[in-house]
Amino acid sequence: MAITIEQLPIPATLDASGGDFARSAAVSNAVESALWGHDDFRLEVEERLTLMQPTPDRERVLGVAREDGAIVANARLSIPQRDNLRTAYLQIEVLPAHRRRGTATALLAFIEQQAASRGRAVLMSWSDARVDGPDGSGARFLVPPTGAGGFPADDASAVLALRSGFDLVQVDRQSVLELAGLRGSAAAPHGLAALESGAAATAPGRYALLTWTGRCPDHLVEDYALLRRRMSTDPPLGGFAQEEELWDAARIRQTEETALEVGTSSLVCAVRHETTGHLVGHTILERFASRPAVVYQEDTLVLKEHRGHRLGMRLKAANLRRALVEWPDAQRVYTWNAEENTFMLDVNVALGFRPAGRTAGWQKVLP
Repeated sequence: MAITIEQLPIPATLDASGGDFARSAAVSNAVESALWGHDDFRLEVEERLTLMQPTPDRERVLGVAREDGAIVANARLSIPQRDNLRTAYLQIEVLPAHRRRGTATALLAFIEQQAASRGRAVLMSWSDARVDGPDGSGARFLVPPTGAGGFPADDASAVLALRSGFDLVQVDRQSVLELAGLRGSAAAPHGLAALESGAAATAPGRYALLTWTGRCPDHLVEDYALLRRRMSTDPPLGGFAQEEELWDAARIRQTEETALEVGTSSLVCAVRHETTGHLVGHTILERFASRPAVVYQEDTLVLKEHRGHRLGMRLKAANLRRALVEWPDAQRVYTWNAEENTFMLDVNVALGFRPAGRTAGWQKVLP
């Protein structure tokens, strides 16, 4: 069958799309479900529509592939507007039954043209594989220049990326924490408390934890913006040509408003340096109202000049204890960390996280 590629306008409302945006969203969910065997990473069409709307910080392009008129694949391009002005981020999804027909290659050509027309020279992308996937004991793994982690060489995304001129520049570990064990044992919450208090004993009296739900307090927003800015460059970046993101109070508030619109809630725990009164670290847990059982661990950062005091463990243990109380129907937490980030991985293992997937980070410099 002939494959046609077209740009799909991102509508302001679902009614304005004639159903095509919803069909595209269904493809995304089907691809995620086929990969993972569950729907923990699905997005409801209304959620996806809200997240795809343009903002002062980001332009978005949606390309689709059709076979016989039906949408069978997507390509999404996210284009920074305030920082990283040479860079664009892409995602390609093809329904399993429609692969190996040149669909992804055609979508990639479309996306590269869109990026180049906007003056973007660096493309970054990510692809996933399950740790229990069909890679077998004799599987060959690609290893990034960091030397940390590996990604199955025969995965369809790896084959496409290498054939298309992308380099593997980093591998992340996806981990999951089952919360049933923490709730099922009376001692488990005290275990989290013990990890937190043990970490606090490393630098007694020098740091204090602060928490908020959803909206950052006005008097902390400038410090919080600095933490979000440093989050873009302080964690291990592998070979990514990532530049610092520009975060300010306005961007913080815009992000919070979008979260409300899409139906997400967040628990933020920050740490304040008592001598200076400034925030020096934070961690974020987030979940969608449509999927109350699933929690996503977002940023965790301690400023470089304040590391070595076990603040990462203190922040994460404290925020997980909050989640057990404030989100009693939550069942599991997902997190992603670069394989070379051994400190944070050790924290996660101590908290009870186990590996669930691998994420390959790809980068291509356009001619």
